Amino acid sequence: MRNKSLYELGELAQKGNEMAALEIIERKKNLIKKYSYKDEDRYQYIILKILEGIKNYKF
Repeated sequence: MRNKSLYELGELAQKGNEMAALEIIERKKNLIKKYSYKDEDRYQYIILKILEGIKNYKF
């Protein structure tokens, strides 16, 4: 899945592909860590919101 764009991964994740969702999180891990300020609860909350956003986004 490394050669797919975030858009393609988002479409796959929205259809239920868990590997695509994990790949999106993996690609954005540094950004998530930056804005979680080393707080594990906030890190998990941001990931939850990303996954909710993917489900609700109109591709």
